Amino acid sequence: MHDQTALRTEGIAEQLRCHPRVKAHVDEGYRGLANPFPRQVIAPPSKPKDNAPLGDHHAWRNDRRQQSYHRICVYYANAEYKQWAPLRRSTGDREDFPGVRAR
Repeated sequence: MHDQTALRTEGIAEQLRCHPRVKAHVDEGYRGLANPFPRQVIAPPSKPKDNAPLGDHHAWRNDRRQQSYHRICVYYANAEYKQWAPLRRSTGDREDFPGVRAR
């Protein structure tokens, strides 16, 4: 599901209104959510224009790296969960698997 679709259909904005102390680090897809909830939703910084000073580009890169640093643990946790997906699909009775012996 696209991030903006989830935003509209799953009631994320309403949950943020109901729980003002909740904070979230989000990716590019939720940048629009950071505008109405600037103190709750932390989105990656916008990329500076091509003609912006070089210092702005360096600051932007550092800010993105810092934000990624805070979110990487979530990506790793999700990836680890997804690695077990093949095993979830093949659960069932042992009799269904001739190579598995009961102990």
